[in-house]
Amino acid sequence: MGNNYTREDSIESQGRQSRSSSILRRYRSLRHKDSTSLSRCSTTEDQDESEREKTSDDNREDGEAREPVDRRALEEAQREPPPEMLTEDQKETIKRTWKIIETNVARVGVVTFIGLFETHPDVQEVFIPFRGLPMEEVQQSKELRSHALRVMGFVEKAVRRLEEPEKLVPLIQECGKNHCHYGAQVQHVELVGPEFLKAIQPALEAEWTDEVERAWALLLKNIAYGMRLAMLEEMKKG
Repeated sequence: MGNNYTREDSIESQGRQSRSSSILRRYRSLRHKDSTSLSRCSTTEDQDESEREKTSDDNREDGEAREPVDRRALEEAQREPPPEMLTEDQKETIKRTWKIIETNVARVGVVTFIGLFETHPDVQEVFIPFRGLPMEEVQQSKELRSHALRVMGFVEKAVRRLEEPEKLVPLIQECGKNHCHYGAQVQHVELVGPEFLKAIQPALEAEWTDEVERAWALLLKNIAYGMRLAMLEEMKKG
C-alpha cells in the first residue's frame, strides 16, 4: 500500500511539474508587446464600458437570455462565510509583488485567460468573439489582449485600495454587477483566480514563494466572494 501511495504521489508531482512547465512555455512564447500601460488602459475605460454594454445588449437581442436564478443556490451562497481578511504582511506582499507583475501585465492577463479557456471551454463560449475559435487564434486576438488589460486594470485598482476597504468593497461589487449585465455566470467567477496564480508564477520567478501564493490566493478569494454576492443580488432584481 505504501508503494502505491508513493507512485501516486510521484505521478501527481510529475503532472504538476508538467502543467507548470506548460504555463512557463506559453508565457515565454507570447510575442505581444507590453507597451500599453495600465494607465493608458484606464483612460479608455469609459469607452470600453460603453462598448461592453452595447455588446451585452446586442447579445440579448440575438436571443440570449439571462440564466434564471436558482433561489436555493442564491440563499446558500449568501449564507457562505466570507474568506479571511488579509493581514498587513499579506497586503505588503501583494503590493511588493504587483510592482513586478505589472511590468508584464498584458502577458499575465493573456496567459490567465488562455489557461481559463483551456481548462474550462464552456467559459470561452461565453465570450462572443472567441466562440468556436481554435486556441491559437484566441491567443493572438486583439480582443483577448484588450479584455486582459481591462481585467488587470481592475486588479491594479484593487491593489491600490488594499488599505481602503471602504473603496475596495464598492469596487468589487460594481465589478460583479457589471459582469452580471454582460452575461457572465456566477459559477465562472471563482475559476479565474487559480489561472491568475499560475500566470503570475513565471512572471515573479525567484520572488515566488508559498507566502506570495497564499497572499494572492486570499485576495482573489475575497474578490470572487464579493463579486458573486453582488451578481446574485443583481440577479434578484432581474
